[in-house]
Parts: sequence; C-alpha cells; structure tokens
Amino acid sequence: MHALAPSTPRAITGRTIDALHPALNGGACRGFIRVDPHDPVFFDHPLDHVPGMLLVVAGLELAEHAAMLRPANVNFGLTFTKFCELDAPVEVRATRENGGNTLEFAQSGRSIARGLLSRRRSALPAELAPVPAFGNGSIPRELVHRADPGNVAVGPLTVDTGRVWVRVHEQAAIGGIPPRASAVASIIEAARQFVIAILHVWGQQPMGTKMIFVGLTADVPTTVPQAHMTRALSWQPTPPEQTRKLHIDVHAVGDRAIKVGSIVIASRCADEVEYAQLRAG
Repeated sequence: MHALAPSTPRAITGRTIDALHPALNGGACRGFIRVDPHDPVFFDHPLDHVPGMLLVVAGLELAEHAAMLRPANVNFGLTFTKFCELDAPVEVRATRENGGNTLEFAQSGRSIARGLLSRRRSALPAELAPVPAFGNGSIPRELVHRADPGNVAVGPLTVDTGRVWVRVHEQAAIGGIPPRASAVASIIEAARQFVIAILHVWGQQPMGTKMIFVGLTADVPTTVPQAHMTRALSWQPTPPEQTRKLHIDVHAVGDRAIKVGSIVIASRCADEVEYAQLRAG
C-alpha cells in the first residue's frame, strides 16, 4: 500500500486517504491516497493503474475532513489529465478559494487530476415523474465491469417513457468513509457503472472494451434520501456517436421520482491496441 512517506507526520487515517492536520501544513489541507491493490472495492479486478474512483473518493473524504461538504448540495467537477500509477505516492491538496474549493492531485511531481468543489448556486426546478417499474436484482456484473456481484451499484436497465432508468443499490455504497463523502461518492459510482452499461448497450461498444474515466461534473445532494425513499438514475438516449459525454439525472424516489441533481461523465473507449498505445504514451 502507498500512503504517507515514512518521514511525514501522520495525523488522521481514513478509508482512502491519510490526511495531515492543517496545523502541520500552514493551514492547508492535504493528504496521501491509500492505494491498496488488494482493496476489494477499488481493485475489484486487476488493474495496471490506480482507478479514477479511488481519486474521486479520496478527494471527497479529504473535503469532508476539511469541512467543505457542509452545504446540502454541491457542484463537484474533476478532470483526469494523466493515468495514476501504482508505484508512487499520490498527494491530494484541498484549497479554499473565492470561487470554490480546489482539489489538486499530484504524483511524482506532476499533476494528474484537478477538481473544483463548490456550493450549488441556484435551486433546481421542480421536476416530478412517475416511478418506473424497476426490475428486481442487479444489472449483470459483466455489463458494468465488476467481478464481485456485491460491488454492482445499480439494478437492471428499465426503459420507461423514453428514458432509461436504474435503481441505485445503497447496500453497494463504498463503506468506511464519512457520511457526506459517502453520499456523493456512492451516487457517482452508480452513475459511472450506469454509463458503462449505456456505452455497451446504446453506444455499441463490444465487451472487452476499456472504458477510460476522463472526468465528471456532479450537481448532487450531500445526504441520501429519507429511509422511505431510494435513489435512481435516468438517461435520455442519444445516438451512439454522442455517448462520449453522458448526462445522467439523479432522482429521489418515493411515490414519485423527484429530480435532485445530475451527473455528467466523460469517458473514452479503447480496444486493447489503443489502450496499450495510451499507456505507452
């Protein structure tokens, strides 16, 4: 596992990040990602790099430690600029700025990702929809690139009134992280898996295609719905050539499906040859 260098004072050990107390860093909030290749969630199957979702969750966990997830709803954007490698520590730094909180991810002296976390600026318009007839069980794990069925975060695809829906499996939420970080991270992971399925079924990508997580923009609540409600995701189908960036709506579902946010995920699909070229370059 890669985390803090031996000479670095450790303050708080988290699920995905070892965070240093701001007093040790002149008021800045930073930490080092805990990269464990045996982690059953983030390394559900063999990978030659650190998965993007580990960076997402570590950034959110650090943000909650720094009291940056207190608003009821947040805008969170993250762009990956380089692959994160397995053999070197990964530092995350969270900085408060006037326009929001920036998150910087660095490895071996170079930036590998950059994010912005801020309060939602305006209320969403009220959008209600009938509750679709969700199927039971989970979406096939192969369709969302999961080896362990327990890591599948969404139910079967349901097409209703021109939209594609999935119910979120709350029991598949990433455990061991603070509640607000968990609420945001779990809905992003569900949306990520939903997007993979969409790329196979509607984007016509064959099984075995590498789905490279390029970036995301999430406008979502920092809490899960009340106990009598569940979360769901929906997508308005687009032509296959328009699936590199997918807009997913987030709903709280009770008697009606209430839109509570949205997530845009950008990805790149590559076959084995293209992927090898990307990794070599």
